[in-house]
Parts: sequence; structure tokens; C-alpha cells
Amino acid sequence: MENMDFASQWAILPARVRYDAQLPPNAKLLFAEIAAKTNTLGYCWAYNQYFAERLSVSADRISDLIKKLEKSGYIVIDYDRERSNTEKRKIYLTAAAFSLVGGIGENTDTPSRQKNRDGIGEKAEPLKENNKKNKMGLERPKYMALDIFKSIGAWCGNDGELMVAWMQYADMRQRTRHPIGTVATVERACKKIDTLAEKAGGGRAYKLGLLHKATDSTWRGFYPLTKGDEGFADPPEAAAQGKEDEGEWLM
Repeated sequence: MENMDFASQWAILPARVRYDAQLPPNAKLLFAEIAAKTNTLGYCWAYNQYFAERLSVSADRISDLIKKLEKSGYIVIDYDRERSNTEKRKIYLTAAAFSLVGGIGENTDTPSRQKNRDGIGEKAEPLKENNKKNKMGLERPKYMALDIFKSIGAWCGNDGELMVAWMQYADMRQRTRHPIGTVATVERACKKIDTLAEKAGGGRAYKLGLLHKATDSTWRGFYPLTKGDEGFADPPEAAAQGKEDEGEWLM
């Protein structure tokens, strides 16, 4: 314990990971360790033996736990074979790890309410915007171009929950081999979301519902919400207006 580096005292353990019954406890603890190591560079470089020493398990066990986190969609790993041993592997957190559990409220555990800090209290410093993080502190995925990331952020404004939902949708598109490759695609998607929400008489909750429904259904496009869907609004003309958009494709 005496020789360990405690530079990153605080780690993020979001609700989605914390309450995942499929993950063993050590996998959740490992996620927190990885999260702590992403504070400086936006990714975690640490090797398995590093984690093994801190969690008092074998390096092989760490390898298994990392595979479980990757399979669950909470991390993505990039390998650069040309780099030295400590730089070959880069581990990134995904937006899926920060998806909401149990609804939205003042105490919801989302990155928009978390701060990059050395301690907790009034003196905690907020995240600084750079080419890896936006003003809400969300990481830009390695696969996403900076202009696309900024375009999504511009539409979301200061709404961290909308940004998380958008990034989950983008992650899903990447996993299903239909990545969002241009700013124009983002603009079309945002326009479609705005149009559907306006026609349904819905607001922010409806937009969140559209993003979550598309992500959960692995849809490339957006379709009107139906009764029972998260964020569904049912004003008198909503059903009739929504029919015009059935079968709409996005890109």
C-alpha cells in the first residue's frame, strides 16, 4: 500500500455499471480504476499487472474482467502494435456505461453532474473543454471526429442527459457498422428529432424517448413514439400527425 500511486483518489462508478447483475463485484471495481486513470489523458493506459497489484488478484483474472467489461459495452479497447508495451493498449469508457437507470431526477448519476477533481467540495475544479471532452465533461469517443462531436454538443446545449442519450445512439451506430460519419448526418438526425417532437406536442422528454427507442431497437432512423414508450405524448392530433412519418429513414 505504501508504494501505490494515489494521484487519482476519486473514481466514477455510474449506476448502469454499479447495478449490473451480470458483472462480478471485482469487474465493477476494475471499471472504477479504469475511470480514475482516464482523467488525465482521456483513456487508460495501465496494463493488467498494474491492476492486479491494486486489486490483489492475478493478472489473468484482470484479463477476464476486462473482457467482461468490454463484452458488456462499458469499455472499448484500442491496440497499437507499433507502440511500446505500456502504450500498446488504450482503454476508453463508452457512453453506454453512463446510460440512465431508474428514471431521470435530481440525483441521477450522469456524467453531466460529475466533476473531474482531486477532492470533493467547494474547491473542486470543473472539467475543462478540450478536443477530448465537451463542456459537460463527456469524452469524445476515439472513433468520432471532433466536428461531429461538437455538432452533437451544439444541439444538446447544456443538457447532459440529452448528450448521453445521443452518444449512446452514436455508440450503437458504430457497433452495428453504420457509423455517423458526417456533420450533415448529425444535422439531419437532430432535425428529424425536433420535427417529430414538435408534431407530437412533446418536448425534451420526447426527444430523449426518440433517442433511447432508436438505440434500444438498433434503428438507424427515428420513428414516432407510441403509447407506452418513454417520453410519449398524446395530444389530440399527435396520432394523426405521427402517421406521416412512419417508415422514415434517416441515413
